[in-house]
Amino acid sequence: MRQERTAVQTGNPAPSPTTQQRILVVEDDPTLSRILAYSLQQRGYSVWTASEGRQAIMLARTVRPDLIVLDLMLPGIDGRDVCRLIRKWLSAPILVLTARDSEDDIVALFQAGADDYVTKPFRTRELFARIEALLRRWGDSSPGNVLTAGTLVIFRDEHRVVYRGREIRLAPREFALLAALVERAGRVCTRQELLDLVWGRDIVDLRNVDVHVHRIREALGGEAEGGRLIQTVHGIGYRFVPEMRTEDVLSEEGETHG
Repeated sequence: MRQERTAVQTGNPAPSPTTQQRILVVEDDPTLSRILAYSLQQRGYSVWTASEGRQAIMLARTVRPDLIVLDLMLPGIDGRDVCRLIRKWLSAPILVLTARDSEDDIVALFQAGADDYVTKPFRTRELFARIEALLRRWGDSSPGNVLTAGTLVIFRDEHRVVYRGREIRLAPREFALLAALVERAGRVCTRQELLDLVWGRDIVDLRNVDVHVHRIREALGGEAEGGRLIQTVHGIGYRFVPEMRTEDVLSEEGETHG
């Protein structure tokens, strides 16, 4: 099962956290998946990719995308069943990519819960126009309540954190501390500043920050991995550095596709 790849942090500036609309691309052709993900990221969307049905369902549950681009022909669970299963609990628009264009096939897609379709081979301009039209039709999904930084997503209203497609469980104070760091990504935050933001001015013990940073790092995969995201600035405090996704690296390298 191929999950979205992550890139090693380079010396380039880290991408800032954003409130981009989230798109899940479900496509088993790695070349097409890469092209679509890169092109959508270039248009300002935050993109996740899946190459088979079970992975798509898992990511849809954790990321809660604003739109899904779904290939019909998938290994394992096919696209029609993926659409039907996701539609039971997610109202976001689903745009299907299909080589089948008979009336019966199209009717079956809509019956499974699809909102629109594009037949293969397709023109990219048409695909992106349909994506934008669907997102406009569904309206503003309150993106200010969602904070995205690389492979980390914070859902404020739902008090949920998703990292690399898996849900991270945090206590309320840990959640607030992580959100404060992510909102200030790339910037050094002093312990006192974080204490004031998260605990309030009545708390004076700076060790509260250190203890909670340790717990957040452990939840993100251990001190080594978590320490790459939340870096210690000795004698001062902490800095959050987002983990870059493949699409971010491609963007900085100036590669173009199709």
